[in-house]
Amino acid sequence: MITGCNDWRNISKILTEHERSRNHIKSMCIYNKRCSSLGRINTEVLRQVESEEYYWREVLKRVIATVKLLGCLGLAFRSSNDTVNSEKKGNFLTCLEYLSQFDEFLKHHLEKYGNCGKGNTNYLSHNVCDEFIKLVALKTRDVILNDIKKAIYFSISVDSTPDISHVDQLVLIIRYLDDKGEIN
Repeated sequence: MITGCNDWRNISKILTEHERSRNHIKSMCIYNKRCSSLGRINTEVLRQVESEEYYWREVLKRVIATVKLLGCLGLAFRSSNDTVNSEKKGNFLTCLEYLSQFDEFLKHHLEKYGNCGKGNTNYLSHNVCDEFIKLVALKTRDVILNDIKKAIYFSISVDSTPDISHVDQLVLIIRYLDDKGEIN
């Protein structure tokens, strides 16, 4: 493999043979010794990436918890404005702002990214909220469908009614008996 390879149909076999070759094993041993004694060139970059990843994971934990809370309570998420300093910021940003009184990490995040506007990653926008709501809804639907598939008995009721704008709103009610004998 020192000279390269252009046999793409057999590349998997060729790479496997190369990884087992004496030259490759010797080179990997030298590389690993160098990394352990001197450190890798990109160690600082990797550390920064890990730090950034940790930061955004912590932000997401708080955002998802807030989305789940508002969803469980059946409350509206947003209002006419998506900035933290606005008076009409909606329940989502109000909840996060309230939690920031007790959470220094969240407080720092809201101060730094709360009013940065479009085009900047902050996980506070209505688009992110909508995406998480969709993901939670899909997960909930999948759990319910799996329970229904396991159920011996189930019933389906369908009804619809027009709303104030004369758009028909459909309701689907599914009741089922789970394996413990409980009606859901």
